Amino acid sequence: MILYELDSTLKSNGDVIDINDSKGRLSSYFIWNKEDGNFLNFMKPRCQSQKNIKLDNLLSSDYLPANIGIPVFSKKAMKAFESTFIDDIKGFECIVNCEEGEYVYYMCFINVFLNLVDTENSEFRSLSNGRKILTKAIYKNCDELDFYIARDTNFKERLIVSQKFVDFCHSNELNINFLKVMQV
Repeated sequence: MILYELDSTLKSNGDVIDINDSKGRLSSYFIWNKEDGNFLNFMKPRCQSQKNIKLDNLLSSDYLPANIGIPVFSKKAMKAFESTFIDDIKGFECIVNCEEGEYVYYMCFINVFLNLVDTENSEFRSLSNGRKILTKAIYKNCDELDFYIARDTNFKERLIVSQKFVDFCHSNELNINFLKVMQV
């Protein structure tokens, strides 16, 4: 099975959506799976588009790149996802500020964790404390797995989608790009 990373259709010269996560609770929940997310019942996360993101381009994109690894999808994308793989993804409404307006998008918790990174073939950098950081991920051949979207079990910051997800997005005319990842 061919695997991909999500890529945005935004033409923004590398600018992204800034997610304010000063307390670290959003990344702790959405990426590291360390919180229950109950705090989201009492707050609506706010995001700010960086200066090169134009409103018309933002509104036509169904996936927004963010400064931290939380996937942000449009209402249209969430509606499509919920009709097919509701157990795999949980969306929480957030507000994206762009050109002095506020727009509703969804930060998503990915509820599928799979062993996707091939640690034998991937590259790591050693830190001064002896810990290793994944610098170049090589992914396993995942023909036996059946999934749409998943985070790696050990490297939770790695979000991967399958060919099935790509085909689903194309058939639902979602404006999302994809980048093939390196696989063994």
